[in-house]
Amino acid sequence: MRKYILTVACCCIACTCFASAGSRGELKTIKHSEQSYGKPGTVWGAEGAEDGEFRGPSGMAVDSAGNIYVADTGNDRIQVFKRNGRFIAAWGSSGSGEGKLGSPGDVAVDAEGNVYVVDPENFRIQKFDNDGNYAASWGPEGEIGSGFIREPVGVAVDAEGYVYVADAWQGLILLYDTQGSFITAWGDTLNENGGMFPFRPTYLAVDSTGNVFSTDYYNNRVYKFDASGTLIAAWGSKGSGAGEFSYPSGIAVDSSGTVFVVDTFNNRVQQFDNAGNFIGGWGFEGDGHGAFNWPLGITVDASGRIYIADTFNNRIQAFDFSDKPCIVTSLLGETDSSVATIRNFRDTVLARNAAGRQLIDLYYGTSGMIHPLLEKSPPVKKTAKIILKSFLSLMAIIVR
Repeated sequence: MRKYILTVACCCIACTCFASAGSRGELKTIKHSEQSYGKPGTVWGAEGAEDGEFRGPSGMAVDSAGNIYVADTGNDRIQVFKRNGRFIAAWGSSGSGEGKLGSPGDVAVDAEGNVYVVDPENFRIQKFDNDGNYAASWGPEGEIGSGFIREPVGVAVDAEGYVYVADAWQGLILLYDTQGSFITAWGDTLNENGGMFPFRPTYLAVDSTGNVFSTDYYNNRVYKFDASGTLIAAWGSKGSGAGEFSYPSGIAVDSSGTVFVVDTFNNRVQQFDNAGNFIGGWGFEGDGHGAFNWPLGITVDASGRIYIADTFNNRIQAFDFSDKPCIVTSLLGETDSSVATIRNFRDTVLARNAAGRQLIDLYYGTSGMIHPLLEKSPPVKKTAKIILKSFLSLMAIIVR
């Protein structure tokens, strides 16, 4: 009984430390609060065809007003929601005519509110106004590498209204103006490098300076190009470690240039700086809040809120980020091995159950008071560091 009480007590104390490590360490920016665990207004959806229901949601986009557009792939339609998940509108139905859709896979919105939809079964991109009225389409006509579209997967729009399309079959990123006139393309056209899949662009994102980011689902890579198509950086390999992927799909870039990548088969999201250096990540397999089942799409709004299409769970999850004080890293530094120990414990135990989430929330409610006291009193900070190091040595044994 004494052993049980000691273990529970250690877990309660550890949770405060684990949450703080996650705020600036491996899971640096995820805020384990009511927003990140889907309390009212932050998780919505269920399987079905009614308003607000989904059959395999995939690509996502957000407009300047903060409205969320979701490609409801299995229902052949686009749905639009307020940032709190309230349903606004839907349009589209199965078919090949104007405004009809065949398994829409991705969606993008420009500064004027025009909506661009990847219509893969019809080998085209369709353009709608923000009320869902058909405006234009383009795709299958033309020569390979000259505006022809064969396997469109992702679409993105830059600040000037240029439209980028990822064509996985051709191994190309295609560039069009807002009317669908072809401008240029780059990538590996006909497997000239001799590999099985030399380059297979999947989903796209454009940052505020015009750099284009592409996931490569087949090669477990992320590529960064400048606006002219010159390769700047590439990162990733097959695996489940930090910076590794198992079929990356959706990608988004926030206003500060931080890159978020949906790591589909690993059921998580990874976070990188603009050059591809790993920052953090979150997620695990399941259907609870903060868990995923084959996630695909992702978008980020002007406030930094992240929306993720949790595809096989037929729902959308929203996450808010915070730069709250980190007690552990302020005492131990960013690279202390003890921080890795507590992150591991938190990731595998605490964040996956209700009691753990409540304790994490409690940390964020008290950390703002504790951190200033430590910074204002060096003797107290020194003593706290000694106590924390001793505690973490014990926790390292318990975790094993």
